[in-house]
Amino acid sequence: MWGEEMSVSIIGSGMTKIGRHFSKGFKELAMESLSKAMEKSGVSGNDLDYLIVSTAFPQILMNQSDPARILAQELGLKDLKALRVEYGEASGSAALEVAKSLLEAGRARYVAVVGFEKLTEYPSDKANYAYSTLLDFEYEVVRNITPPSYAAIIMREFMKRRSISKEDIAAWSVNMHEKASTNPFAQLPFKITREKALSGVVISEPLTLYDAFPLGDGAASIILSDEEGLKRASAEPVEVKEITQAVGHPLYLREDLTFFEATSNAWRELSSRTGITIDENTAIQVHDAYSIYGLLALEALGIGEAGKLLTSLDEMPFLNVGGGLKARGHPVGATPLYAVAENYELMTSGFNGLKYDGEYSLVHSMTGPDLSAYLILLKRWK
Repeated sequence: MWGEEMSVSIIGSGMTKIGRHFSKGFKELAMESLSKAMEKSGVSGNDLDYLIVSTAFPQILMNQSDPARILAQELGLKDLKALRVEYGEASGSAALEVAKSLLEAGRARYVAVVGFEKLTEYPSDKANYAYSTLLDFEYEVVRNITPPSYAAIIMREFMKRRSISKEDIAAWSVNMHEKASTNPFAQLPFKITREKALSGVVISEPLTLYDAFPLGDGAASIILSDEEGLKRASAEPVEVKEITQAVGHPLYLREDLTFFEATSNAWRELSSRTGITIDENTAIQVHDAYSIYGLLALEALGIGEAGKLLTSLDEMPFLNVGGGLKARGHPVGATPLYAVAENYELMTSGFNGLKYDGEYSLVHSMTGPDLSAYLILLKRWK
Protein backbone atom coordinates (compact mmCIF):
# COMPACT_ATOMS: atom_id res chain seq x y z
CA MET A 1 0.00 0.00 0.00
CA TRP A 2 1.52 3.29 -1.08
CA GLY A 3 1.17 6.03 1.54
CA GLU A 4 0.27 9.64 0.98
CA GLU A 5 3.30 11.75 0.11
CA MET A 6 3.94 15.47 0.03
CA SER A 7 3.35 16.86 -3.44
CA VAL A 8 6.32 18.12 -5.43
CA SER A 9 5.89 20.61 -8.27
CA ILE A 10 7.84 22.16 -11.11
CA ILE A 11 7.88 25.96 -10.84
CA GLY A 12 10.42 26.84 -13.52
CA SER A 13 12.29 25.49 -16.53
CA GLY A 14 15.10 26.65 -18.78
CA MET A 15 16.77 25.30 -21.92
CA THR A 16 19.64 26.23 -24.19
CA LYS A 17 19.58 25.71 -27.92
CA ILE A 18 21.19 22.37 -28.73
CA GLY A 19 24.12 22.57 -31.12
CA ARG A 20 27.89 22.67 -31.49
CA HIS A 21 28.78 25.18 -28.81
CA PHE A 22 32.53 25.46 -29.35
CA SER A 23 32.59 28.87 -27.67
CA LYS A 24 30.77 27.73 -24.51
CA GLY A 25 31.91 25.31 -21.83
CA PHE A 26 29.64 23.18 -19.70
CA LYS A 27 29.53 25.83 -16.97
CA GLU A 28 28.26 28.49 -19.37
CA LEU A 29 25.59 26.18 -20.80
CA ALA A 30 24.45 24.96 -17.39
CA MET A 31 24.31 28.46 -15.93
CA GLU A 32 22.39 29.77 -18.95
CA SER A 33 19.66 27.17 -18.55
CA LEU A 34 19.58 27.54 -14.78
CA SER A 35 19.27 31.33 -14.88
CA LYS A 36 16.28 31.02 -17.22
CA ALA A 37 14.60 28.52 -14.90
CA MET A 38 15.28 30.62 -11.81
CA GLU A 39 13.89 33.74 -13.46
CA LYS A 40 10.65 31.96 -14.35
CA SER A 41 10.28 30.40 -10.89
CA GLY A 42 10.47 33.65 -8.94
CA VAL A 43 12.86 32.22 -6.34
CA SER A 44 16.50 33.22 -5.96
CA GLY A 45 19.69 31.22 -5.78
CA ASN A 46 19.82 31.82 -2.04
CA ASP A 47 16.52 29.94 -1.71
CA LEU A 48 17.94 26.73 -3.20
CA ASP A 49 18.71 23.88 -0.83
CA TYR A 50 20.13 21.39 -3.33
CA LEU A 51 21.66 21.40 -6.80
CA ILE A 52 21.25 18.01 -8.52
CA VAL A 53 23.35 17.66 -11.68
CA SER A 54 22.84 15.00 -14.36
CA THR A 55 25.50 14.28 -16.96
CA ALA A 56 26.68 11.03 -18.49
CA PHE A 57 30.20 11.44 -19.92
CA PRO A 58 32.20 14.28 -18.29
CA GLN A 59 35.16 12.07 -17.34
CA ILE A 60 35.44 10.59 -20.84
CA LEU A 61 34.78 13.70 -22.93
CA MET A 62 35.88 16.59 -20.70
CA ASN A 63 38.41 15.01 -18.32
CA GLN A 64 36.25 16.39 -15.54
CA SER A 65 34.98 14.73 -12.35
CA ASP A 66 32.54 16.13 -9.79
CA PRO A 67 30.77 18.68 -12.03
CA ALA A 68 28.04 19.23 -9.42
CA ARG A 69 30.51 20.71 -6.97
CA ILE A 70 32.04 22.87 -9.69
CA LEU A 71 28.64 24.25 -10.72
CA ALA A 72 27.80 24.94 -7.07
CA GLN A 73 31.06 26.86 -6.75
CA GLU A 74 30.21 28.74 -9.93
CA LEU A 75 26.96 29.86 -8.31
CA GLY A 76 28.89 31.08 -5.27
CA LEU A 77 26.28 29.90 -2.76
CA LYS A 78 28.08 28.61 0.32
CA ASP A 79 25.08 26.81 1.85
CA LEU A 80 24.07 24.99 -1.34
CA LYS A 81 24.36 21.20 -1.28
CA ALA A 82 25.28 19.51 -4.56
CA LEU A 83 25.02 15.99 -5.98
CA ARG A 84 25.70 14.42 -9.35
CA VAL A 85 23.44 11.67 -10.69
CA GLU A 86 24.42 9.40 -13.59
CA TYR A 87 22.14 6.75 -15.07
CA GLY A 88 23.05 6.58 -18.72
CA GLU A 89 20.62 8.23 -21.12
CA ALA A 90 18.04 8.41 -18.31
CA SER A 91 20.36 10.44 -16.06
CA GLY A 92 18.04 13.46 -16.09
CA SER A 93 15.07 11.35 -15.01
CA ALA A 94 17.07 9.76 -12.21
CA ALA A 95 18.19 13.22 -11.06
CA LEU A 96 14.58 14.37 -10.98
CA GLU A 97 13.66 11.34 -8.89
CA VAL A 98 16.43 12.13 -6.39
CA ALA A 99 15.22 15.74 -6.17
CA LYS A 100 11.62 14.65 -5.69
CA SER A 101 12.66 12.27 -2.91
CA LEU A 102 14.56 15.02 -1.08
CA LEU A 103 11.53 17.30 -1.18
CA GLU A 104 9.11 14.57 -0.11
CA ALA A 105 11.39 13.70 2.81
CA GLY A 106 11.39 17.30 4.01
CA ARG A 107 15.12 17.70 3.35
CA ALA A 108 14.60 20.67 1.05
CA ARG A 109 12.10 23.33 0.01
CA TYR A 110 13.57 24.22 -3.39
CA VAL A 111 15.79 22.01 -5.55
CA ALA A 112 17.39 22.84 -8.89
CA VAL A 113 17.99 19.96 -11.31
CA VAL A 114 20.49 20.80 -14.05
CA GLY A 115 21.41 18.45 -16.90
CA PHE A 116 24.13 19.04 -19.46
CA GLU A 117 26.36 17.29 -21.96
CA LYS A 118 29.23 18.42 -24.15
CA LEU A 119 29.48 15.96 -27.03
CA THR A 120 31.26 18.03 -29.70
CA GLU A 121 34.55 19.03 -28.04
CA TYR A 122 36.39 16.16 -29.73
CA PRO A 123 36.11 14.25 -33.02
CA SER A 124 32.92 12.24 -33.44
CA ASP A 125 34.68 8.92 -32.95
CA LYS A 126 35.46 9.83 -29.34
CA ALA A 127 31.87 10.89 -28.68
CA ASN A 128 30.63 7.70 -30.32
CA TYR A 129 32.98 5.67 -28.13
CA ALA A 130 31.63 7.40 -25.02
CA TYR A 131 28.09 6.66 -26.18
CA SER A 132 28.97 2.98 -26.66
CA THR A 133 29.91 2.70 -22.97
CA LEU A 134 26.19 2.75 -22.21
CA LEU A 135 26.40 -0.94 -23.15
CA ASP A 136 28.15 -3.66 -21.12
CA PHE A 137 31.82 -3.01 -21.85
CA GLU A 138 33.06 -6.51 -20.98
CA TYR A 139 30.44 -8.34 -23.04
CA GLU A 140 29.40 -5.98 -25.82
CA VAL A 141 31.74 -3.05 -26.40
CA VAL A 142 34.90 -5.20 -26.57
CA ARG A 143 33.16 -7.21 -29.31
CA ASN A 144 32.58 -4.03 -31.32
CA ILE A 145 28.85 -3.95 -30.65
CA THR A 146 27.56 -0.38 -30.72
CA PRO A 147 24.21 1.28 -29.94
CA PRO A 148 23.41 1.93 -33.62
CA SER A 149 24.17 -1.69 -34.52
CA TYR A 150 21.63 -2.80 -31.93
CA ALA A 151 19.11 -0.30 -33.28
CA ALA A 152 19.68 -1.69 -36.79
CA ILE A 153 19.13 -5.27 -35.60
CA ILE A 154 15.88 -4.27 -33.90
CA MET A 155 14.72 -2.29 -36.92
CA ARG A 156 15.42 -5.20 -39.27
CA GLU A 157 13.57 -7.62 -36.98
CA PHE A 158 10.64 -5.22 -36.70
CA MET A 159 10.40 -4.88 -40.49
CA LYS A 160 10.51 -8.64 -40.92
CA ARG A 161 7.94 -9.48 -38.22
CA ARG A 162 5.46 -6.72 -39.02
CA SER A 163 5.90 -6.57 -42.82
CA ILE A 164 6.81 -2.89 -42.48
CA SER A 165 9.12 -1.14 -44.96
CA LYS A 166 11.86 1.46 -44.50
CA GLU A 167 9.60 3.84 -46.40
CA ASP A 168 6.92 3.36 -43.73
CA ILE A 169 9.33 3.95 -40.83
CA ALA A 170 10.64 7.14 -42.48
CA ALA A 171 7.35 8.77 -41.46
CA TRP A 172 8.74 9.07 -37.92
CA SER A 173 11.74 11.17 -38.99
CA VAL A 174 9.59 13.36 -41.22
CA ASN A 175 7.19 14.04 -38.35
CA MET A 176 9.94 14.83 -35.83
CA HIS A 177 11.65 17.27 -38.21
CA GLU A 178 8.31 18.97 -38.87
CA LYS A 179 7.95 19.66 -35.14
CA ALA A 180 11.59 20.67 -34.66
CA SER A 181 11.34 23.18 -37.51
CA THR A 182 9.53 25.63 -35.20
CA ASN A 183 11.34 24.75 -31.95
CA PRO A 184 13.84 27.52 -31.05
CA PHE A 185 15.93 25.07 -29.00
CA ALA A 186 16.19 22.32 -31.63
CA GLN A 187 19.49 21.28 -33.16
CA LEU A 188 17.94 20.32 -36.51
CA PRO A 189 15.16 22.91 -37.06
CA PHE A 190 14.32 22.01 -40.64
CA LYS A 191 11.76 19.89 -42.43
CA ILE A 192 12.61 16.84 -44.52
CA THR A 193 10.67 14.79 -47.04
CA ARG A 194 10.28 11.02 -46.95
CA GLU A 195 12.63 10.84 -49.92
CA LYS A 196 15.26 12.85 -48.03
CA ALA A 197 14.90 10.59 -44.99
CA LEU A 198 15.49 7.53 -47.13
CA SER A 199 18.52 9.03 -48.88
CA GLY A 200 20.64 9.36 -45.73
CA VAL A 201 24.04 7.75 -45.37
CA VAL A 202 23.73 4.19 -44.09
CA ILE A 203 24.95 3.87 -40.50
CA SER A 204 24.14 0.19 -40.08
CA GLU A 205 21.75 -1.35 -42.58
CA PRO A 206 18.81 -0.60 -42.60
CA LEU A 207 19.52 2.34 -40.25
CA THR A 208 20.44 5.62 -41.97
CA LEU A 209 21.58 9.04 -40.81
CA TYR A 210 17.99 10.32 -40.70
CA ASP A 211 16.96 7.50 -38.37
CA ALA A 212 19.45 8.64 -35.71
CA PHE A 213 19.93 11.55 -33.31
CA PRO A 214 22.61 14.21 -33.97
CA LEU A 215 25.59 14.86 -31.70
CA GLY A 216 25.14 18.16 -29.89
CA ASP A 217 25.81 20.16 -26.73
CA GLY A 218 23.08 21.49 -24.48
CA ALA A 219 21.74 22.06 -20.98
CA ALA A 220 18.29 22.09 -19.41
CA SER A 221 17.18 22.97 -15.87
CA ILE A 222 14.11 22.35 -13.74
CA ILE A 223 13.23 24.07 -10.43
CA LEU A 224 11.21 21.96 -8.00
CA SER A 225 9.32 23.05 -4.90
CA ASP A 226 7.45 21.45 -2.03
CA GLU A 227 3.91 22.56 -1.20
CA GLU A 228 4.99 25.29 1.21
CA GLY A 229 7.43 26.72 -1.32
CA LEU A 230 4.64 27.30 -3.83
CA LYS A 231 3.51 30.30 -1.79
CA ARG A 232 6.58 32.26 -2.93
CA ALA A 233 6.79 30.96 -6.49
CA SER A 234 5.63 33.27 -9.27
CA ALA A 235 5.21 30.64 -12.00
CA GLU A 236 2.26 28.32 -12.52
CA PRO A 237 3.14 24.97 -10.89
CA VAL A 238 2.79 21.51 -12.41
CA GLU A 239 2.94 18.57 -10.05
CA VAL A 240 5.44 15.74 -10.53
CA LYS A 241 2.79 13.19 -9.67
CA GLU A 242 4.72 9.95 -10.06
CA ILE A 243 8.05 8.53 -11.24
CA THR A 244 8.62 4.86 -12.02
CA GLN A 245 11.64 2.97 -13.26
CA ALA A 246 12.42 -0.53 -14.52
CA VAL A 247 15.45 -2.48 -15.75
CA GLY A 248 15.24 -4.71 -18.81
CA HIS A 249 17.26 -7.65 -20.09
CA PRO A 250 20.32 -7.25 -22.31
CA LEU A 251 19.32 -7.47 -25.94
CA TYR A 252 21.14 -10.78 -26.42
CA LEU A 253 18.94 -12.44 -23.76
CA ARG A 254 15.56 -11.34 -25.13
CA GLU A 255 13.08 -13.63 -26.80
CA ASP A 256 11.43 -10.75 -28.68
CA LEU A 257 13.76 -7.98 -29.83
CA THR A 258 10.83 -5.75 -30.73
CA PHE A 259 9.23 -5.70 -27.27
CA PHE A 260 10.41 -3.01 -24.83
CA GLU A 261 9.99 -4.87 -21.57
CA ALA A 262 11.41 -2.22 -19.20
CA THR A 263 9.16 0.50 -20.60
CA SER A 264 6.15 -1.82 -20.40
CA ASN A 265 6.93 -2.74 -16.79
CA ALA A 266 7.45 0.90 -15.78
CA TRP A 267 4.10 1.78 -17.35
CA ARG A 268 2.35 -1.12 -15.62
CA GLU A 269 3.63 0.11 -12.26
CA LEU A 270 2.74 3.75 -12.96
CA SER A 271 -0.79 2.96 -14.16
CA SER A 272 -1.32 0.64 -11.19
CA ARG A 273 -0.29 3.36 -8.74
CA THR A 274 -2.27 6.17 -10.32
CA GLY A 275 -5.13 4.51 -12.22
CA ILE A 276 -4.62 6.79 -15.23
CA THR A 277 -4.96 5.90 -18.89
CA ILE A 278 -3.27 7.54 -21.87
CA ASP A 279 -4.02 7.66 -25.58
CA GLU A 280 -3.05 9.39 -28.82
CA ASN A 281 -4.24 12.75 -27.48
CA THR A 282 -2.06 12.70 -24.35
CA ALA A 283 1.05 14.88 -24.31
CA ILE A 284 3.80 12.25 -24.42
CA GLN A 285 7.55 12.43 -24.84
CA VAL A 286 9.22 9.17 -25.88
CA HIS A 287 12.90 8.34 -26.24
CA ASP A 288 13.62 8.16 -29.97
CA ALA A 289 17.40 8.16 -30.24
CA TYR A 290 16.61 6.00 -33.26
CA SER A 291 13.29 6.20 -35.08
CA ILE A 292 12.41 2.57 -34.38
CA TYR A 293 12.80 3.18 -30.62
CA GLY A 294 10.11 5.84 -30.58
CA LEU A 295 7.62 3.52 -32.25
CA LEU A 296 8.34 0.60 -29.94
CA ALA A 297 8.17 2.85 -26.88
CA LEU A 298 4.67 4.00 -27.86
CA GLU A 299 3.66 0.39 -28.35
CA ALA A 300 5.05 -0.60 -24.92
CA LEU A 301 3.03 2.24 -23.37
CA GLY A 302 -0.13 0.78 -24.87
CA ILE A 303 -0.82 3.68 -27.24
CA GLY A 304 -1.28 1.35 -30.19
CA GLU A 305 0.37 -1.09 -32.55
CA ALA A 306 3.56 0.45 -33.92
CA GLY A 307 2.83 -0.25 -37.56
CA LYS A 308 -0.59 1.42 -37.39
CA LEU A 309 0.80 4.39 -35.47
CA LEU A 310 3.04 5.21 -38.43
CA THR A 311 -0.05 6.19 -40.41
CA SER A 312 -1.45 8.47 -37.70
CA LEU A 313 1.58 10.44 -36.47
CA ASP A 314 0.22 13.66 -37.97
CA GLU A 315 -2.85 13.22 -35.76
CA MET A 316 -0.71 13.26 -32.58
CA PRO A 317 0.35 16.93 -32.19
CA PHE A 318 1.40 16.48 -28.54
CA LEU A 319 3.79 13.59 -29.24
CA ASN A 320 7.43 14.74 -28.87
CA VAL A 321 6.23 18.29 -29.30
CA GLY A 322 9.76 19.69 -29.72
CA GLY A 323 10.95 17.14 -32.28
CA GLY A 324 12.21 14.40 -29.98
CA LEU A 325 15.80 13.22 -29.71
CA LYS A 326 15.73 12.67 -33.45
CA ALA A 327 15.48 16.36 -34.37
CA ARG A 328 15.47 18.45 -31.19
CA GLY A 329 18.70 16.73 -30.22
CA HIS A 330 20.13 14.46 -27.56
CA PRO A 331 22.67 16.05 -25.16
CA VAL A 332 22.53 12.85 -23.15
CA GLY A 333 22.63 13.98 -19.51
CA ALA A 334 20.15 16.78 -20.24
CA THR A 335 17.76 15.02 -22.63
CA PRO A 336 15.06 13.89 -20.16
CA LEU A 337 15.04 17.39 -18.65
CA TYR A 338 14.44 18.93 -22.09
CA ALA A 339 11.44 16.61 -22.41
CA VAL A 340 10.15 17.56 -18.94
CA ALA A 341 10.70 21.26 -19.63
CA GLU A 342 8.82 21.05 -22.93
CA ASN A 343 5.85 19.31 -21.32
CA TYR A 344 5.86 21.70 -18.36
CA GLU A 345 5.76 24.72 -20.66
CA LEU A 346 3.19 22.99 -22.88
CA MET A 347 0.90 22.65 -19.83
CA THR A 348 1.41 26.24 -18.62
CA SER A 349 2.46 29.06 -20.94
CA GLY A 350 2.54 26.94 -24.09
CA PHE A 351 5.41 25.53 -26.14
CA ASN A 352 6.27 25.49 -29.83
CA GLY A 353 3.00 27.18 -30.77
CA LEU A 354 0.83 24.73 -28.84
CA LYS A 355 -1.02 24.73 -25.51
CA TYR A 356 -2.07 21.47 -23.86
CA ASP A 357 -5.19 21.45 -21.69
CA GLY A 358 -5.09 17.83 -20.54
CA GLU A 359 -4.76 16.91 -16.87
CA TYR A 360 -1.72 14.67 -17.30
CA SER A 361 1.37 14.47 -19.48
CA LEU A 362 4.01 11.75 -19.62
CA VAL A 363 7.78 11.73 -20.17
CA HIS A 364 9.58 8.52 -21.13
CA SER A 365 13.33 8.06 -21.14
CA MET A 366 15.55 5.01 -21.41
CA THR A 367 19.12 3.85 -21.92
CA GLY A 368 20.01 2.05 -25.14
CA PRO A 369 17.43 -0.37 -26.52
CA ASP A 370 15.25 -0.31 -23.39
CA LEU A 371 18.02 -1.53 -21.11
CA SER A 372 16.36 0.59 -18.43
CA ALA A 373 13.39 2.91 -18.59
CA TYR A 374 11.94 5.82 -16.63
CA LEU A 375 8.46 7.35 -16.71
CA ILE A 376 7.61 10.76 -15.24
CA LEU A 377 3.96 11.69 -14.85
CA LEU A 378 3.13 15.40 -14.68
CA LYS A 379 -0.25 16.55 -13.34
CA ARG A 380 -1.92 19.91 -13.74
CA TRP A 381 -2.76 21.81 -10.57
CA LYS A 382 -6.48 22.60 -10.26
